[in-house]
Amino acid sequence: MIKNLIFDLGGVLVSLDREKCLGNFSTLLGFDDFGDYLNAYAQKGFFAKFENGDIDSAQFRDEVRARCTKEGITDELIDSTLDTFLTQVAPYKVKMLLDLKEKYNLFLLSNVNPIAWRKCCELFLEAQGVDIEDVFEKLYLSFELNASKPGTAIYEKVLEDSGVEPSETLFIDDSAANIETGRKMGLNVLLYDVESNLEDEVRGALKELGE
Repeated sequence: MIKNLIFDLGGVLVSLDREKCLGNFSTLLGFDDFGDYLNAYAQKGFFAKFENGDIDSAQFRDEVRARCTKEGITDELIDSTLDTFLTQVAPYKVKMLLDLKEKYNLFLLSNVNPIAWRKCCELFLEAQGVDIEDVFEKLYLSFELNASKPGTAIYEKVLEDSGVEPSETLFIDDSAANIETGRKMGLNVLLYDVESNLEDEVRGALKELGE
């Protein structure tokens, strides 16, 4: 019996637009190779350190500024440009979560940084007028845990802290690498296709698991 659902954030609950973000970094900041660091699933270089909590927001912004060809780049401009990676939370997804919450324990497990997390919370609230912290039993964020998917450490921390039984838990993510680690940890898994309807995918997976 499935008792717990663990959701990824970016790509699953929050829609992403990598190309728009890269274009803005080039046009607005003069940072033409930001694509070398920004990936839809796992970041690289100084961005990976940011999402892993190894550097803070101020240090991240300094790293960005050091790579920009334009002058006078403010903190606010860097933040707002990074925000364009995150586009929306579809209202139906929030409704789905609230419905599932009636039967299952919901958890969030995300590779995310402080700047993006603030924007995600805003988008979530805009979608349905609901605070993300009121939907999930607990939020597991990479920058707070100093560990990132697909490494096993962050999964181990989640399982130990939440106390959930892997066999009673469905993990939903849009990254094949993250899903594979989840499977190795004993979780039931759903590799979500971002072009599909999330509710149909989740309920279909639960049905296959006998729910």
